[in-house]
Amino acid sequence: MKKWLFLLMLVLLWIQPLYADTSSSTATQGTPSGSITDPGYKFDPVIEGDVVTHEFTLSNTGTAPLKILKVQSG
Repeated sequence: MKKWLFLLMLVLLWIQPLYADTSSSTATQGTPSGSITDPGYKFDPVIEGDVVTHEFTLSNTGTAPLKILKVQSG
C-alpha cells in the first residue's frame, strides 16, 4: 500500500508542471532589453580617499518591463 501511495505522489508531482499557467510567458509579453549609454567610462586617477562619482544612464529598449536584479562594479 505504501508503495502505491509513493508512486501516486511521484506521478502527481510530475504532472503538475504540465498544467502550469503559461499566460505570463515572455513570448506573449515581449522581451526586455537594456541599453547603457557610455558603458566603458574610465575614471581619471584620484587621490586615495577622494569620492568619485559618475552617472550611468540605463534605458529599456525592449517591449517588456526590465528588472535589474544585481549591479556590481567591474
